[in-house]
Amino acid sequence: MWAGWGSIAVDSPPNFAFPNRDYWMLHGTLADYGDWNSDNPARWPYGDAPDPAFIWPADRAWCVTNDVDPHFATIGAESAAIEEIVTDQRIDAVLDNPEHEPPHWA
Repeated sequence: MWAGWGSIAVDSPPNFAFPNRDYWMLHGTLADYGDWNSDNPARWPYGDAPDPAFIWPADRAWCVTNDVDPHFATIGAESAAIEEIVTDQRIDAVLDNPEHEPPHWA
């Protein structure tokens, strides 16, 4: 999770940095994500939580990333998994082209 959210205070979590962004490393199960924004302080004592910046399983088979300006997310996975996501009509997804700049807020 991006460490720059002013409404969240986490005591001494592991962290890592990318240029212009510092992140906290938190862990849990994929099922925990369903309660991520829960108002239950036993699950998340800091109030409403923004989406995690990175989500990946222990085997690192895939990764979902979100920037702090969440107008899009990028998903990295095997080609077959990406094809399933892009062709699923319930999901608004397109193939990413690393040669093109991602969209920006106007």
